[in-house]
Amino acid sequence: MGRKSVRPVVSIVLWLTVLPSAVLAQDGAHYKLPSPNASYVDPEEMPEFLSPKLLPNRHGIERGITEGFMIRQSSVERGKIIIPPGGLIYFTFGGEGFSNLNGEPFVLAGKKSVWLDKKEALAIKKNFTVAQNGPPVPLGNEGTIALASAGLMDGFLQVQSARFQFVFANGYRTWDLSTVLPQGYARSRSAVSYGYLQGEGMIAPPPLQFFGDPFDAAATFYVVADSASPQGVKIREAGALDMLWFKISYDGPVVADDVAAGRTLQAGKHRVKVLSVDPDLGTARIALLDSKDTVLAEKTLGPLTMETYGEKRHLLEHSTVIRPTLSLDYENIRIQLNTKFDLPFGPGPLRLMNEKGDFVPLPEAKEVGTFHGGKVDLLIYDDVETMELRKPWSEDSRFILQTAYI
Repeated sequence: MGRKSVRPVVSIVLWLTVLPSAVLAQDGAHYKLPSPNASYVDPEEMPEFLSPKLLPNRHGIERGITEGFMIRQSSVERGKIIIPPGGLIYFTFGGEGFSNLNGEPFVLAGKKSVWLDKKEALAIKKNFTVAQNGPPVPLGNEGTIALASAGLMDGFLQVQSARFQFVFANGYRTWDLSTVLPQGYARSRSAVSYGYLQGEGMIAPPPLQFFGDPFDAAATFYVVADSASPQGVKIREAGALDMLWFKISYDGPVVADDVAAGRTLQAGKHRVKVLSVDPDLGTARIALLDSKDTVLAEKTLGPLTMETYGEKRHLLEHSTVIRPTLSLDYENIRIQLNTKFDLPFGPGPLRLMNEKGDFVPLPEAKEVGTFHGGKVDLLIYDDVETMELRKPWSEDSRFILQTAYI
């Protein structure tokens, strides 16, 4: 394997990384940058493992699936390769960046699965200094993303300014963010130049400055800068979204179309009863029953209407308020409205599935295919697994699951 310059593999969606459970210590390989002369294996050299594979979601739309591995910060001592904590990484990347609702394909340690959901929270760090050209600074106790300064600028706006880069926990440097520091609070250069809130973010509440991709909630972060100098940048507070858990199913769903009120469906050892359907409101009330018809859970799913698609098109995926309204989760069971949309990766037109099963642009769609004739289309998963991050992996406790850019 020849020596080549490092070539980072980058995507703006999720990478799941299986790391040895000792990686959380900062003296391991987890937060260190790769060597500029590191070797890598080209996909052509290991085509069965590293080449992207195409797998369909439940609408038949194919997504690229990639698996691979990395050894980072290793050394050779007395003829043996020494791998430090956090230096052995298996990574996987699938269709999870497209949707949490459309049964996107996902692979974990070679096993095919369906991506169902995720939960995120802000990892926040206060009162710290980022040294000029120093190592990344983790956010939170076990945060997966670090923030680093990338240079001091003398700003043509006649204000104190600095330039930041977002650095993920594996050391890969990502977005540049130019800021000015009027009265001690960070604002983006473009916001000052072209009008505040122009394209980059919002303050909610002041003085927190949010930046990120409006179509990918996981790309959002904020910085409250205090001061900058040639030695570094003093940060009052910084935060980034950090995934807490995700849900997958190794089996596909039971597809239950045209379910009328009063009908009962089997869900593993349990049963699902549709109590009522309101196509005009885009809602269906369902109950989960045990074998003795005891109600274990009950919920109204929806609303899911043309207005929902038109006004909440991207929030359907990323809003932690809207998304849970479309499903009922109980232990390892999920009952979900059969959403009929194709969410493009990044900005783009939303497509809906019509009654013929064809995807059409949103303006051409006349009704939501989930409700028709007083009936509702449902999906039922009865083997849902919740994967908690930064905890021992259930299938091999020597490893943990982590999100990172590779």
